[in-house]
Amino acid sequence: MSKLPLLLSLLILTGSLSAQQLTPADRQQTIDATLTLLDKEYVFPDKVDTMRQYVRSRLSTCYDTITDSQRLARRLTIDLQAVSNDKHLRVNYFASGVPTAELWNKNPSPAQQAVQRAFLNKWMLRENFGILNLSVLKGNLGYISFKVLAPPELAGPSYVAAMNYLAQTDALIIDLRQCNGALSEHAIPLLCSYFFAQPTHLNDLYWRDGNRTSQSWTYAQVQGQHYGNKPIFVLTSSATFSGGEELAYDLKNLKRATLVGDTTGGGANGGGTLQVNEHFAAFVPAGRAINPITKANWEGVGVAPDTLVSASRALYVAQRLAIQRVLDKPDLTADDRHYLTGILAELNRNAPHFVRRTFTLRGHAQAKVVQLVGSFNGWSTRANRMVRRGNEWVVEAEVEPGKVSYKFVVDGQWMTDPANPLTEGEGLFTNSVLEVAER
Repeated sequence: MSKLPLLLSLLILTGSLSAQQLTPADRQQTIDATLTLLDKEYVFPDKVDTMRQYVRSRLSTCYDTITDSQRLARRLTIDLQAVSNDKHLRVNYFASGVPTAELWNKNPSPAQQAVQRAFLNKWMLRENFGILNLSVLKGNLGYISFKVLAPPELAGPSYVAAMNYLAQTDALIIDLRQCNGALSEHAIPLLCSYFFAQPTHLNDLYWRDGNRTSQSWTYAQVQGQHYGNKPIFVLTSSATFSGGEELAYDLKNLKRATLVGDTTGGGANGGGTLQVNEHFAAFVPAGRAINPITKANWEGVGVAPDTLVSASRALYVAQRLAIQRVLDKPDLTADDRHYLTGILAELNRNAPHFVRRTFTLRGHAQAKVVQLVGSFNGWSTRANRMVRRGNEWVVEAEVEPGKVSYKFVVDGQWMTDPANPLTEGEGLFTNSVLEVAER
């Protein structure tokens, strides 16, 4: 099995934005080839027959009118996920052809490994190895936020430096609210090794290929300073996914961290992107997590937090919980107690204020799934699903007053709000924006 990240393609490959007209023969070949690939690779082979029957039962009603390649990829993704309840499983279309360098190669040659590693390293440098923020908050609380968990061979020095920077804090907050995966099976053991005094069994992965199971353990030694047994709080949201969920699940079940936030996305089946034909590829889950304590995983149900609050309030709540946990230490000096009591009072005075805002999208009567994504939910397609009311799609979201950026996702296609002329560029993207007033 490749030592390179299995989830790289899930996080990077999103397909081409341009569409191509499909002939009936091309459409049928793509459907058949996708189902054949699943029959060979999918971790639950008994589910493939059900997926095949479901797709074929909808050929005349849903597929025969599809002439657009992007629409076919979205339709297959929706239907396959509906039957399997597997959020990793998806089909993508690439107008210029599937990028072979980014496909999951189970047995890469040294030269292929070098090419893939160079590609990943370039991408990781742009993303600061997945670290969004690193700081020490008031009350000597450590804080680190991840967008993705990166391979130690690339991110190791940055992760070690981060953990050394946080080593003298009295409690740690790990923010996974925007973390949508791990790019290496070794990323989570590296981080967790700072939190356990002895090698600790974290997780197992069963792979259909070879009918084998691999184990994940923390390391006996770490570079730099161990964090000890000080309190840890993990922030979660519905956008927390895959490897981000595993980190939260492992620490929760080992009773090493308190989870604060919303239930996570529910993707526990690992795999990689495999080629369907010249222009289509599918992310195929070929393995599943098995926790050594629960003997189960979070697939389809997510990881439930210990303290359930909206993701937008999670950091504030975790700060209060962390300060209170430190205040409970029996050896605290009177000066330290006075200082922390003042920090807690300040947090209470400056509690974040949120406004309930209704978002609507007119039309799109034939759409199956419509979601609201934005700066207030980490751009998660799992946080705010819209419902059909009359001739509109409607959802209510909790946002902070001020500027809000957002989009709608209609059956997998991202779009700005046609009823709002105000937009703003962000890198390669254009988002709808609005100003939310205090109430």
